[in-house]
Amino acid sequence: MAVITIHFYSKTIGLATAARIIIPSAIERSESPDYEAEYGKKGLLPVLWLLHGGSDNYTDWHNCTKVQLFAEEYGYAVVMPDAQQSSYANMAYGPNWLDYYLNELPEYIYSRFPFSRKREDNFIAGMSMGGSGTVKLALLQPERYLCAVPLASAVEVARRYAEGRWDRVPGGAPRDGKPSVFNDIYGCDDNPSAILGTNEDCFHLLKKAVEEGRTLPKFLHCQGTEDHTYNGNVEYRAYAKELGVELDWIEAPGIHDWKSWNLYLPEVFQYIRKCRREIGAE
Repeated sequence: MAVITIHFYSKTIGLATAARIIIPSAIERSESPDYEAEYGKKGLLPVLWLLHGGSDNYTDWHNCTKVQLFAEEYGYAVVMPDAQQSSYANMAYGPNWLDYYLNELPEYIYSRFPFSRKREDNFIAGMSMGGSGTVKLALLQPERYLCAVPLASAVEVARRYAEGRWDRVPGGAPRDGKPSVFNDIYGCDDNPSAILGTNEDCFHLLKKAVEEGRTLPKFLHCQGTEDHTYNGNVEYRAYAKELGVELDWIEAPGIHDWKSWNLYLPEVFQYIRKCRREIGAE
């Protein structure tokens, strides 16, 4: 197994960024392996794109979970890129993170690592802000991902922002006459409803993808029942059902913390394997 941290300049966001990458072992353990033959196979690996939350960075999944052990057990590479506190958006007052994730980042990674581009070999997951990023990217590029697993997704934040429901947008309320933290992202504190119907509105993206007849990835939502995102995800699931989209769902007691996300991480890898086996990819 290899664990690699890369730092590189992105033309899209106009700054240096980073990612941590896990590459599972290429050879079976042996007392006398034929290294040239084994490493020379150069097979392309399936890859999980794993997104961090709003107060985290590209190191947190690796530092706070057993993701490295699961990557080795299942034989999937894992890419954990940075996104700062961008909501995986083209920010009103900041970099175009969404364009970076849709276009530059995957090409940068595919061109430098032995990772497969095939849909059946690409999966995406994330927690909190990374959960809504997972939903957003999977709906904008459904042809790229076989399955998507949002954990405690902030899927409702844009709608709560539009409604002025600051109690449901943790840390987002304007204070002392200053703009909300989401004004940097959305740029519409003076007219919050303007965010509806944009790429930041996951409800809109789902409806649009359905109306366009696109083949969606399979979705598994993992949710703590005491998590502040729970009700928003329940609403999103009900909305999906109205549109004829069935979302797989797991819930258990838990709040918005790493204890919950560690509980669900094995489910992420199991779900990926299940989806791959259903189509004969494993």
